[in-house]
Amino acid sequence: MLFRGTIAIAILATFAANKTYANDIDVQFSGFASLTLSYTDDSDIGFASSYSNVNESGFSATRDSILGGQANISLAKNWDSVVQLVIQDHAFKSFDNFLELAFVRYRPSRNWAIRAGRLNSDLYLLSEYPYVGYAYLWVRPPHSYYSFANIAGNFDGIDVEYSKAINDGFLRLKLAYGSSTAKIQAYNDDFFIDFDNLTTLSATYSLDAWTMRFSLSRSNFGDYKLTALDEFITALDLVPQSIWPQAQSISNKFNTKGNSIEYAAFGVTYDNNNWLIQSELGISESDWIIAPSVFSTYISAGYRVDDAIFYTGFTAAKNRHDVVEVNSPIFPPGTPEQFSVPIQQLAVATQSSVQITNVHQHSVNVGVKWHFSDRLVFKAQLDRFDIKPQGAGLWSLSNPADANKSNKVHILSLNASMVF
Repeated sequence: MLFRGTIAIAILATFAANKTYANDIDVQFSGFASLTLSYTDDSDIGFASSYSNVNESGFSATRDSILGGQANISLAKNWDSVVQLVIQDHAFKSFDNFLELAFVRYRPSRNWAIRAGRLNSDLYLLSEYPYVGYAYLWVRPPHSYYSFANIAGNFDGIDVEYSKAINDGFLRLKLAYGSSTAKIQAYNDDFFIDFDNLTTLSATYSLDAWTMRFSLSRSNFGDYKLTALDEFITALDLVPQSIWPQAQSISNKFNTKGNSIEYAAFGVTYDNNNWLIQSELGISESDWIIAPSVFSTYISAGYRVDDAIFYTGFTAAKNRHDVVEVNSPIFPPGTPEQFSVPIQQLAVATQSSVQITNVHQHSVNVGVKWHFSDRLVFKAQLDRFDIKPQGAGLWSLSNPADANKSNKVHILSLNASMVF
């Protein structure tokens, strides 16, 4: 509702600007694209660069390929607007899911800016260009850190920014408020989840070769749409507490009602002469078991040699709390099997559901980025992922039993990224 209202305001502002400042209106179009061929060496484990995209194993030309376009519209003095579409291999395909940005901006002075509409979240170092592969080292942003970031990469709302040169550096502060709906798939069904009352505060400071960003965010989990989850929660609620006391507490963990997520992140980039070093650290605290509390980080270092940058990196993600241990139901003597067996099966399914959402992995990569021209780069990258037992929450397992063992996956990727 907020987003639709903002679009209406933007249309009215554009109309007013057209009447009053017709000579000031200017529209500029730009685009970006990445074509990636990749191969994973485990046919039982599906990989996707983000929660929103299709998980695939083996060869793929779609999981990391992207086509994007952007219109920058100068409406009038101090007013402008941006619209950005990004086509990628989302599991849920709709225009709304491909619309990354659509906002109107007002600059009352040189130091202040106010935006309303669909905005980037500003939580990460790559928040302003996460899909422009030309702009960063890797074939894809670090998986352990950015795979979940995709579903919180934009929101519908408003933000206020203050920026100012301080000594030899530049400071930017931003406060944002709004809501977002993640549209993904789970169990071959559409899975929508609302993030309500999303509030973010971020600070970015640039000085010479250094850029640092700190951000804090909080959101309530709102309504969701997933038939399998509804049925699962209902089944838990129907279990008598005398037989399985833990069923109700587990039901509350899977239900979004009253649950929230908090997130803090810090990132730093050093880009000077031949060296390019970047690192980010994120900590989340969540009451909802499907989006558990996670510590994630990466560090990447690149070295320039003529038109090429050779790079390597390390990423890691791990649950911050212990995995929930599911207790077995206890049945009174003489309980009929037609009553006990379904509850026992539910307990087994619950244990699997608890385990499959947990995250515990690390990876290393090596690669090269070659600047072919001012608008085209080529990349080659090899990743090795070490997925710990009960830690495959960022992957798709064809066999649920694989969640209880360690897995190693290698991904080889060849990429061409361009801007136009």
